[in-house]
Amino acid sequence: MGYRSIVARPRTFDEQDVIDRAMELFWTRGYETTSITDLTSALGVHPGTLYRTFGDKHALFLRALARYRERLADDFGPSLAEGGPVLPRIRAVLIGWIDLAAQEEQPRGCLIANTAGEVLPGDDEVASSVRCVFSVVEDGFLQGLRAAARQGEISAAVDLPAAAAMLTMLLEGLQVIVKADPDPRRLVSAVDTALLSLASVRG
Repeated sequence: MGYRSIVARPRTFDEQDVIDRAMELFWTRGYETTSITDLTSALGVHPGTLYRTFGDKHALFLRALARYRERLADDFGPSLAEGGPVLPRIRAVLIGWIDLAAQEEQPRGCLIANTAGEVLPGDDEVASSVRCVFSVVEDGFLQGLRAAARQGEISAAVDLPAAAAMLTMLLEGLQVIVKADPDPRRLVSAVDTALLSLASVRG
């Protein structure tokens, strides 16, 4: 085997697929309890390859958090504001997480909320990633609420930034509670109460 064939050997894995699967593993197991051995075994990547490609576990975790934002947060605002009634779509998002938890044997909640509870404070890079996702989600709610106000679903008198922050807290808090609640579906009425407080104000 010549030198050229050794150095030109292509990677035998899809980097994005590895990040996606790492994200799922961190989401299920948590950051601290996921070892390099767990990662290499689940991802099918040699430890040396993992370190050369992604750096250490912490660096891969940051990539996983960024991927979570891309998959679940970046399109959130545009999807709420794309046309038609907004409040039912907001309700569908919130109830969707409740329904998912009711179906799962061991609900995972939200990777970002889990990370905030497990890793923070004490890690500035992770804190920055978590704040970024929260900010994207809150801005997404704000985009949706502005569209709802324009359509007359809620009054322009509603403090829209405060309402967006409230919905973000509701979403993240809900995803913590569903991990321990034996009957997540009971939270549906809490969601409806929160949304009613927005829809009940008429101009």
